[in-house]
Amino acid sequence: MSEWYTGSMRAEIPQTRELKLNHKLLPVFIVLLIIQQIAAPHKVWGILLVGLGGALGLAYIWARSLMKGMHFEREPRSHLAKVGDQLQERFVVSNQGRFPAIWVSVVDYSDFPRYQVNTARYIRGKSVRRWLKGSVCYSRGFYTLGPTELETGDPFGLFRVKIRYAKTQTMLVVPPIIPLPSIEIATGDRIGEGGTKVATPRRTVTASGVREYASGDSLFSVHWLTSARQDDLYVRIFDRMPTSDWWVFVDMDESVQLGEDAEATEEYSIILAASIADRGLRNGRAVGLVAHGSKNIWLPPRTGSGQRWEILRSLATVHRGQSSLFSMLAETQRSLGRSTSAIIITPSVNQEWLNALMSLMQRDIRVTVLLLDPPSFGGSETSTAILAKLSAWGINHYRITPAVYQRPVVRDYFVWQKSQHGVSSSSSFTASDLDWSKL
Repeated sequence: MSEWYTGSMRAEIPQTRELKLNHKLLPVFIVLLIIQQIAAPHKVWGILLVGLGGALGLAYIWARSLMKGMHFEREPRSHLAKVGDQLQERFVVSNQGRFPAIWVSVVDYSDFPRYQVNTARYIRGKSVRRWLKGSVCYSRGFYTLGPTELETGDPFGLFRVKIRYAKTQTMLVVPPIIPLPSIEIATGDRIGEGGTKVATPRRTVTASGVREYASGDSLFSVHWLTSARQDDLYVRIFDRMPTSDWWVFVDMDESVQLGEDAEATEEYSIILAASIADRGLRNGRAVGLVAHGSKNIWLPPRTGSGQRWEILRSLATVHRGQSSLFSMLAETQRSLGRSTSAIIITPSVNQEWLNALMSLMQRDIRVTVLLLDPPSFGGSETSTAILAKLSAWGINHYRITPAVYQRPVVRDYFVWQKSQHGVSSSSSFTASDLDWSKL
C-alpha cells in the first residue's frame, strides 16, 4: 500500500501555539525557597530547591520541544458523499522533537453529526502516528470539518501545550437517489412541438450524423458505408423529438410536516425530489426545481450532469420554512411554459392548494402528485378525500409511504492506525480499501 506521509508535513496550516504553566505559584514558591536558603541555609531547603527547580527547568525544556516539534494534518477522502455513505478522514500527527509526547489529545470542533474524532495518543520523539477515522453520513447537509486542537504537556504536568489548527474543510452530504419504477410522470410531449433537438443513439426517423461505435450500441444503428470507409465501426446519431420540461415542486411548509429526523416527511420529500430529478435528467429531460423553505430554491429547467449537482446541492441544504404549497404554486405558475410537466411532492391534505393545481391544469400543464400519506408517518389526518378529488380530476397521483425507501444497513465508524513502529487495526477493512494515493 502506498504511503500518504513519507517525510515532512505539507504546506503550513494556519495555527497558533501556546505554552502555559499549570501551577503559577510554583515559581513563587521556588523564589521563596531561594530567599529562605540565603537567609537560613539548611539541607532541606537545598534539596527542595534543587528538586523543584530542576523539575521546572526540565519540564519547560520538554514542553517547549513539544510546542515546536508537534505537527498535525487531517484530510477527508472526499468532500462529497450521499446519505448512507462513509465519511473517511486520515489524521497524521508528527513529533519532530527529541522528547516523547507521553500524551497527545486531539480535540475536534467539527459540526458533522455523530462524528467522534477526539482521541489521545502516545508519540515517541522523532516519529509519526497515522490513523483513519470514519463515520456514517446520517443526514444531508453542508458541514465543516475542523478546526482542530492538539493538547499535550510534560510528564510532570507542570506545563500544558496547546496547538490550534484553524484550517477547516467543507463536506457536502447530498440525499440518496433511489429507484422509483412504479411512478410514472405525466408528460406534455407532443409531436411537432418546438424545441431544441437532442442527439441520441436511439432509432427515430432521421439521423443527424455518425460517431464511433461504443460497447452496448445496437448493430441496427451501424452505418456500414462510413464504417467501411473509415475501417472501423460507426453508428448513426438519430434526432429525438423535443420533450417537455419537468418542474419538481417540493413542499417544505413546516406546518404540514410529520415525523422527526430521518423519518420525517421532509426527508422523504427530498429523497423523492432527488430521485425524480435524476431520472428525468438521465432520460434527457430538462429538469427544474422549486422549493420554498429555510431558503427559496429556484432552478430553471436544464439538462446535463451540472444541473444534477445543482439540484442535489440545493436539496442537501434546504429545510422547513413558512411558505405554504398554495403560495409557492401561485407565485411560480406564470413561469411554467405550456405543456410542461409539474411534479408536486407534499404531505399536505389541505385542499386549498388544489385551487392552484387547477390553474396549472388550465394552462395545459401536466401534473403528477406524490402525496406522502400522513397516517403512514404518524399523522392523524387521512388522505382519502384529497386522493379521491385527484382521481376525479384525472390527475396522475401516487400515495407515498415510508416503504418507498429502505434505508441501507451501514457499518459504524472505524479506526485504523499506523505508525513507523507498526500497524494495528480495529476494523474489518483491508489495506486496499483504504488506499487513497490515487485520489
